[in-house]
Amino acid sequence: MLKTVIENKVIANVLIVEDELVTAHALSDVLGELGYRVLKIVDSTDGAIAAIHQQIPDIILMDIKLRGSDFGITAAHEIQKIIQVPIIYITAFSDPETQAQALATSPYGYFTKPLRYAEVNVAINIALREYREHQILQEALLKEKELHHLKSRILAMASHEFSTPMSVIRLLIWKLQNFEDQLTKESRAKNFASIQSAIKDINWLLEEIKFISCSDSGKFPFHPEDVDAIAYCQQLVESLQDDENSRKCKIQFHSHGQCQKLRIDKKLLWHIVMNLVSNAVKYSYDGGTVDVDLTCERQHLTLRISDHGIGIPNEYLENLFLPFLRAENVGHVKGLGMGLYIAKQAIEAHQGKVTVESEVNVGTKFTVVLPSATAALK
Repeated sequence: MLKTVIENKVIANVLIVEDELVTAHALSDVLGELGYRVLKIVDSTDGAIAAIHQQIPDIILMDIKLRGSDFGITAAHEIQKIIQVPIIYITAFSDPETQAQALATSPYGYFTKPLRYAEVNVAINIALREYREHQILQEALLKEKELHHLKSRILAMASHEFSTPMSVIRLLIWKLQNFEDQLTKESRAKNFASIQSAIKDINWLLEEIKFISCSDSGKFPFHPEDVDAIAYCQQLVESLQDDENSRKCKIQFHSHGQCQKLRIDKKLLWHIVMNLVSNAVKYSYDGGTVDVDLTCERQHLTLRISDHGIGIPNEYLENLFLPFLRAENVGHVKGLGMGLYIAKQAIEAHQGKVTVESEVNVGTKFTVVLPSATAALK
């Protein structure tokens, strides 16, 4: 059975562009015996373009001199405008001018007729491998560029966001230093509380920046450990409830089940809970309620965070977790626009899932499911 599966496995899909039908069909037969699938045989640029619109091949074998005045190199140029695919030239012409024109299109091979099929097979395999390696490299470079751009924007926005709490701290310290004798005990306590709140804002920004900067690959480190998720999440919620910025609404925590032995990343869970709950508080109406409901089962936990605030417009829901995205109805509520992006990355590091339901002026509900690391390995 295994032998049959291996024999029937297609190595690659090939498009042959050749106007000599005898040569083309002979090549097609050999390639079929070697394990390739020949999608089509065409004899012109128009035919090649029509064929790739029907099905994109893994590689193209292109004759340089096609039917009539058509030229394979021209066909290659037109194809590369549509899709990037490796091309190997097959031709009866080997003069320097033709070779120079062919090399200008960066082919993955160049063969003169009559063809030696064993060499063509080797060339196809090498071309496919080089093309895949090139694609991987290009994707890595693009990812690195995107990550660099992301980090640059975070630093720029963070420097702006730092200015507000720093200004508050400087002002209040100056006030305490110069007017201490004129301040009541209650005023001094209120000023110190405001300083502590500003310091918390700075620490929050630092945590977000550190989280994004901790990985050069865009994938965040995942270090699971046994965590009592109920106790830990309750502790986080209580710290938010004690925060001066969160006192405009009540946070209610509910838990179900047992979570003492759930293997999750504690630092990542911090980012998930703190970002989602703080967002719920920020976008709630004064005097409202945020419900945090945690259900633990043997192999996973489910976290539901619901508010009754401003909600999210439908047009923002599809791209909600993109960095720097902020809905038009957030008003003057401050933030980097990174909270949901960070939460999503932390959830995906757990191989978890997040869904959102929202209605403008009614509220928003996030549901997060995190599998235990022991379950994810099974």
